[in-house]
Amino acid sequence: MHALTIDAEDWAQLMCSYLGHTMPVSEQFVSSIERTLNMLGQHDTRATFFVVASQAIKQPAIVREIAECGHEVASHGWTHAKMHEFTPDSFREDLRRSIDTLEEITGQEVYGHRCPFFALMPEQSWAFEILQELGLEYDSSLTTLLWQAQKIALPDEPFVCALPGGREIVEVPALARKVGPVTARLIGGRGFRVMPSSFYLSHLREREEQGLPAMMYVHTYETTPDRLMRYVPSHLPIRERAKLVVAAKAFEVGMGRMNRALHRLLDQYEWAPMRDVVAERRQKGTMPRVVVTTEGKVVSDFAGVLA
Repeated sequence: MHALTIDAEDWAQLMCSYLGHTMPVSEQFVSSIERTLNMLGQHDTRATFFVVASQAIKQPAIVREIAECGHEVASHGWTHAKMHEFTPDSFREDLRRSIDTLEEITGQEVYGHRCPFFALMPEQSWAFEILQELGLEYDSSLTTLLWQAQKIALPDEPFVCALPGGREIVEVPALARKVGPVTARLIGGRGFRVMPSSFYLSHLREREEQGLPAMMYVHTYETTPDRLMRYVPSHLPIRERAKLVVAAKAFEVGMGRMNRALHRLLDQYEWAPMRDVVAERRQKGTMPRVVVTTEGKVVSDFAGVLA
């Protein structure tokens, strides 16, 4: 049983915010979620939707629909800010606000979190305690290859973060590999759109041979072909619209290909929400453990961790 995860976010609003412009949540937020729900319904498959709460609160009906269709709604933060922008206190507040908002909209408990860009780094290891403190069962916020660059090798599978006082939380990392000059996550995002199918199919075969779950992630706006620029306000300065045109074209590369690949993968493999996959791994009791100190430092005796 592999984890199917979907980041639900408004591409147009986020891209404009990176350029310093504010805009309302665009139609793309709702339309892309609706298309994704339709695809999952065709395959009778449930997934975890990591939802940006500041966008969810503007379009609560579609977020309720996600939950009513039997999918898990998890946190993608309140602001979609990068982890290095947070202090422990501001991260706690952002996460609490996100959890409270999503639970109020859906009437269901939030169990998981994912930070944007899988960019949780060793210097933000303090986040694990805050995630557990706020009642979450799992996190999916880091890329193993980035930690290896800092001489910390993590398990290539879901693992338990053992925290002070006997507390713990499960981390489900995104795996990445170097392919020539390109670094790509194994099943997800841009790598999924542009890499040959042998790249992710070989990973799935390897996971199944090892008895381990794979984790696939896509964004709602990637699941079906769409023109992203049509959601961007027309009043922006020409120079900034030009930047967004280039970005939109880059994001649109391989969308049709991804759509076809998703249909094949949903047919050929068993997928489930991340909470179910984590529960299954817990039940088997075979997850490796990584110890995190009160200072937020990784000091695990896991065989692959380098001092």
